[in-house]
Amino acid sequence: MHYCISILLFLVCLQSASIYGRDEDPPLYGQVLFGNLYLDDRDIRIDDLNEELVGELPGHIPYLGAVAQVIKRDSLLGYGWEGGGFFSWYNDDVSYYASGGGSGGTISIRVDNQFWSFETFMGGYVSVKPVSWWRFYLSGGPLFLFAAAKTQQPDSDNEIIPPSNSGTTIWFDADKWHTDFTLGAYARAGFDWYIANDFWLGFSVRYMRADVDLSKSIGDFRVDGTLYFISLTRKY
Repeated sequence: MHYCISILLFLVCLQSASIYGRDEDPPLYGQVLFGNLYLDDRDIRIDDLNEELVGELPGHIPYLGAVAQVIKRDSLLGYGWEGGGFFSWYNDDVSYYASGGGSGGTISIRVDNQFWSFETFMGGYVSVKPVSWWRFYLSGGPLFLFAAAKTQQPDSDNEIIPPSNSGTTIWFDADKWHTDFTLGAYARAGFDWYIANDFWLGFSVRYMRADVDLSKSIGDFRVDGTLYFISLTRKY
């Protein structure tokens, strides 16, 4: 259900952009972006009865998406609204560690995770274009994030240190997809450099924040970090 809501919101953004696109004046900047998300907090946690497992997410997660900036004014000072969507993914092993419990030992567990997310968003933007071949813009607004993850069974070489802690059992709901839908916010700053034939090359920095609850698979974590994008833009 959450996935359907995210898709519907994204389609509404695209349909609105296409309606504006039938005006006589160039109505929008269409952007394709590729980059990486660098998390400020990489900790990921799973609470299981008397144990708390703490793992660490990778240093960066790839992001791919598209944005439509619908123009209300496009001169020295411009403004409008934007909408679009992003897709991200991560498939790799994550090591979790737990300490404490009845015997006070430490548990080390390594599991294979599959994670992907889809984000749709809508906000406003303002821009400055001092010359015809260069523009700078700021934007921000709410975002809607759908995330899904699946955890494989822990590796056979997991270690329990020391052996006196062998009575502790950590449960993973493995081999099943778990999902979460959450609200968040974003802010973006970027610039575009005109190339030719209404195409622009650009770079943007985007901050986003959203809390994700996938406690039955990879754990709870906060998507709180900065994205760095290279963009190809066309003015329609």
